[in-house]
Amino acid sequence: MKKIYKNNSLAQQGITSKEKLQRRLQEIFEHSEHQESALIGIYKLVFPDWEEIKQIEGYPQIGRELWGYIANLFIDFDQCHHVQVFKGGLWVNNGFGSSDKVDGWEISLENCNIIYA
Repeated sequence: MKKIYKNNSLAQQGITSKEKLQRRLQEIFEHSEHQESALIGIYKLVFPDWEEIKQIEGYPQIGRELWGYIANLFIDFDQCHHVQVFKGGLWVNNGFGSSDKVDGWEISLENCNIIYA
């Protein structure tokens, strides 16, 4: 199985494959009423201690395949719920960065400095 993360938080949540990650991301959007709650849900997925974090300096880096998958989820969500906004704009402006240095479905926190409250 190909590694999809560099930190341990996804595995601790039972997300150990691309398919499980896709299902969990889809669930986040299905249970979100607004794009901000979907974005926060994705951050909470990667940072399970989200409520204890004061600030994140930098952005998680993810593979281009994963970035595109999440962008398409935002575009579809916006087409249904926010027809007046730039489709996927929240992800483009506030989502994770993408990098060719990270495998397609990998998440790297190397460029993040977490400051706890």
